[in-house]
Amino acid sequence: MAVANRRGWTIAVAASLLAICAALLPPIAQNPRYHFFADARTLYGVPNFWNVISNVPFLLVALYGVRNLRSRTAFVEFWERVAYCALLAGTAAVGVGSTYYHLHPDDACLFWDRLPMTLVFMSLLAATAGERVSGRAGKWLLFPLILLGAGSVLYWRHSGDLRFYGVVQFGSMLALPVILATFPPRYSGSGRLWFVVILYVAAKTAELLDRQIASVVATGGHPWKHLAAAAAILVYVIAVAHRRPLAGAAADR
Repeated sequence: MAVANRRGWTIAVAASLLAICAALLPPIAQNPRYHFFADARTLYGVPNFWNVISNVPFLLVALYGVRNLRSRTAFVEFWERVAYCALLAGTAAVGVGSTYYHLHPDDACLFWDRLPMTLVFMSLLAATAGERVSGRAGKWLLFPLILLGAGSVLYWRHSGDLRFYGVVQFGSMLALPVILATFPPRYSGSGRLWFVVILYVAAKTAELLDRQIASVVATGGHPWKHLAAAAAILVYVIAVAHRRPLAGAAADR
C-alpha cells in the first residue's frame, strides 16, 4: 500500500507542477515565420516536396505496427492494446495531417498536424505510466490524457496561445525519461524506450536547426525531423513486438 500511495503522490505532484507551469507562463503566440522552411522547392509538381514526402514513413510505421495486435504476450491488459491502437492511429494521422500542412503551410493547416501528434504523445505517456508506475493509473489516465492533448490544440487554435500545447508536448516527453529512470518495468526489453527519447530529441534538434542544416544538406532539417520522429515510433513498435511480461510483475501494482 505504501508503494502504491507513493506512486499516486508522484503522479499527483508531477501533474500539479505541469499545471502550475502552464498557469505561470505568459501567453505564447505562434511565430508566423515558423511556416517558412529552409527548403520550399516544388518538385514533380509537389510544393515543399521533401517536407511532404518525408511523412510517408509515419504511414509505413503505423501499418507495420498493426501486426503486434495479434500478439498474445505483448499486452498484459486489454487497455494496453487500446493505448497501442491509439498510438498507431495517431501516427498514421500525423502522416496525413503533416502532409496536408506542408502542402499549404499556415496556422489553419498546422492544426491538423498538431492534433494527431498529441494523440501519439498522450497514448505513449499513458502506456508508459501504466507499465512503470501503475497499471490502474495508466488505464484511467489514457482517455483523460488524450482529451487533454486534443484540448490543448483546440485552445491554441481558438485563442492563439501555445502555452498548453507546449506543456502537453514537452511535459509528456520530459515525463517519459523520468518514469523510465524511476520505476521498474513490467515487460522485458523496456530499455529500448530510451532510444525513443533520444530520437525525439534528435527530431526536435533537426526542427530547430532547419536552416543551419540546409547549409550542409539541401533539404534542410525539417524532413530529417520527420524521419527521426517516425524512427522513434518504429523503435517503440519493435519494443512492443519483442517484449514479454516479467515474472512477478503485477498488473495493477
